[in-house]
Amino acid sequence: MITENQIEHLKNFSLFKDIAESDEKMAIVSKYMTPQRAKKDEYLFREGDEGDEIFILMKGKVRVIKKTKQQEEYTIVDLEDSFHVFFGEMALMDQDVRSASIMILEDSELLVMNREGFMEMGDQHPEIGLPITRVVNKIVIDRLRNVNNDVILLFGALVDEIQTNHL
Repeated sequence: MITENQIEHLKNFSLFKDIAESDEKMAIVSKYMTPQRAKKDEYLFREGDEGDEIFILMKGKVRVIKKTKQQEEYTIVDLEDSFHVFFGEMALMDQDVRSASIMILEDSELLVMNREGFMEMGDQHPEIGLPITRVVNKIVIDRLRNVNNDVILLFGALVDEIQTNHL
């Protein structure tokens, strides 16, 4: 069960920015969440795992990790609760595998919502599900734009390198 303090804390997360002013809507959201604890040095999930849950970091620190083609792990970013972060949001939208790993850096408390619960909430309360979906879509679109910019930058660097070595 989620406490009133946790519901109040959820209002600080961008995921709920469009519904945070409504205690009633936030109470409904909380009914679809489950508290979870994770211990230091555990992996919450690993890149390539199947997953259907979003995780909201309420207390603690985590590390986002990716693997190189040689299967060596490298750190993308360390995140802490004061950043009001969540991860795994793409799993609410599709049934693909995890795109990164999450390692727990210190004992942590999270709130979890699975895809089935999210879909049910959206069906029963579209005035809640739609604003959350819009936030997730904005996140995905921003990431896609960043990837496109990275590809253009890398392509430009490759062309420059080829021209420099062949002149």
